[in-house]
Amino acid sequence: MKTNYYFIVALLIAFFWTACGSDPSPKTGEELEKAKTELEAKKKELADKQEIARIEKELQELNQQIKQVNKEEDQASGKSEPGTKNATPSATNTGPQSRIIGTGVTMRKDASVQSDKISSFNANEAVTVLETKNVDNDKEAVLTKAITLTGGGSEIKLPKGKAVVIEEYKSESNTYLVTYQDPQKGKMSADIDASAIETITYSTWYRVKRSNGQTGWVLGKFLQNN
Repeated sequence: MKTNYYFIVALLIAFFWTACGSDPSPKTGEELEKAKTELEAKKKELADKQEIARIEKELQELNQQIKQVNKEEDQASGKSEPGTKNATPSATNTGPQSRIIGTGVTMRKDASVQSDKISSFNANEAVTVLETKNVDNDKEAVLTKAITLTGGGSEIKLPKGKAVVIEEYKSESNTYLVTYQDPQKGKMSADIDASAIETITYSTWYRVKRSNGQTGWVLGKFLQNN
């Protein structure tokens, strides 16, 4: 009988011991604070890794953009990448494709007929539009007919479509005094009838890119947008 009693007591002790082992007593406040600190540190470490990954991605994108810009600048200046032959740069499709209207149309450094000439476009030349600019200038005009200008003991003939600068309007005769800066002969002038010019007081200019990479401005009158 005693043997059974001791056996039962032993079983009860073993049961309570096992129960206590699988259900540990609550942690102290200090232990909870330590666990919280560890979790917050892990959270911050994870956030830092995400931030680093984001920054690295942005750096990769910036490097790609820098590489593309350098490539375009090298093409415009006639340079080539190491190990390649010099080739004619091609236009980058960064804007609408358009065509030049007329012959001998001038590409200028800025959006003004008084700006320095860069070069002349070919007839019906395809160009890429990069940006536009609306200009308010009552001193600029385009010839609607050929005229002759004089200056310095010589004269020049300008065809229809050439841009000139208006110096003065003479209401009594309805004429304009216009000037033109010739590269060889200098500043030339002429008094012409008002019907011989078309003022471009409010005009749109386009900065365009040629197939050889050259960029400059052209008056919207001479550009056909597709």
